[in-house]
Amino acid sequence: LTFTVTSCGEETPDDDNTSGGYTTSDEVASANLVAKFSFENNVDDAKGNITGGTASGTSFVAGAKGQAWKGASNGYVLYTGVSSAISGLKSLTVASWIKTTNHMDGAESWFQLLNDSNWIGNMFVLQESGATSDSVRIKFNVNKWDAPAWKEQWMDLTGDNRLVIGNDNWHHVAITYDAVSSKAAFYVDGMEKVMPEGVTNRYGDDPTNGGGPLGPLKFKNATRFVFGCYNQNLPGNTPDAWMKHFDGGLDEFRIYDKALAAADVKSLYDLEKAGK
Repeated sequence: LTFTVTSCGEETPDDDNTSGGYTTSDEVASANLVAKFSFENNVDDAKGNITGGTASGTSFVAGAKGQAWKGASNGYVLYTGVSSAISGLKSLTVASWIKTTNHMDGAESWFQLLNDSNWIGNMFVLQESGATSDSVRIKFNVNKWDAPAWKEQWMDLTGDNRLVIGNDNWHHVAITYDAVSSKAAFYVDGMEKVMPEGVTNRYGDDPTNGGGPLGPLKFKNATRFVFGCYNQNLPGNTPDAWMKHFDGGLDEFRIYDKALAAADVKSLYDLEKAGK
């Protein structure tokens, strides 16, 4: 699974207006792109695998590329249809432009692939409180519900592993998980962030007791998807006090069914930054 974060920095495509041999961002791993939300004054998935979206309390603003989605303290977008291209993901990459600031009041959910049997769902990124300066502590969770023991895979980017994206500017973030290597990777503004093995190497059980690599992901009850909040924040549910809506921005949100190579993450960043 890959999730990339990239900022509007100095990098640009090659002199011939290509990056990695691609001329547009949609050419990057095009056969593996299973969801794409450009938020050009709508909340539709251009790939048609996440459907039935209804926005509540949110808006559109100028983004990293065209328009972007803007969350709010009580806003969200809920989708009631998720195809097998999403619910059956084994490896993945999640990539999006993010605009956010530090906060000290709980944990904001950027997105969540829901599972109605528990609050954790199947996959999400939350932004924790307690960050310092421009750094942001995020937690990425993705699940393998048939793992021997460690079904919930928490990756906590705290301390020196925080992402420097909390300055209210657009940054590109990408996260990947590869089922063959059982490794995750994290990118900001097209560059991989070095993480300790305790974050990147994923296991189905405690490796000190003989647990093996995690392998392919396995979701369950993955029939709904939401931007901007947790399942508990949706109407009819009761959230814990720490469960906050995401009030920042998202743009060009993508899901791939494989872990993108570092070069492809860089190309995606370069080309989207150039408006391509």
